[in-house]
Amino acid sequence: MTARRVAGVVLAGGRSQRFGRDKAEEVYDGRKLIDWSIAALEPFVDTILISGRDYPPYPWAPDRPDTGMGPLGGIAGAMAAAQAAGCTHLLSLPCDAPHIPADQLARLCEARDCAYLTACPVIGLWPVEQAEPLARHLAAGGRRSVRAWADAQGATAIDGEEIANINSIEDFERLTRR
Repeated sequence: MTARRVAGVVLAGGRSQRFGRDKAEEVYDGRKLIDWSIAALEPFVDTILISGRDYPPYPWAPDRPDTGMGPLGGIAGAMAAAQAAGCTHLLSLPCDAPHIPADQLARLCEARDCAYLTACPVIGLWPVEQAEPLARHLAAGGRRSVRAWADAQGATAIDGEEIANINSIEDFERLTRR
């Protein structure tokens, strides 16, 4: 049996249309939002990838099968990159949720194979062997819902506290007033 090796990915490829500027680069409490996600991943993964942008020193994982596929395209591309790096699983986080509870990430990592947080389905643990089937699903015009795809894979849905993510300037302002 192969030992589990987990790659982490920060999904940072969105267009930030509702936000009006690049969310990943927005500074909150002295740190870019993308860096909050990187810090959240570090205790749980063997390597970190960035989806949707070049962000040295971390390797960039291009979307698959093409850009514009939403978070699932980022996950598919990161799965392929993680598989090429010898990893068995991928732990995905968005770039716009600076307060992801570590205990919820730990629960994901304890899952047998495939799991996601019901409060924010893009936060999930995915077996990288699903990279090609997911890319084919997207290329064929399949649904782009992370939750629907995860449920179709038999993923474990893990309940937990609500996770605040930033979609608009108003969301960001609410977060900074906390």
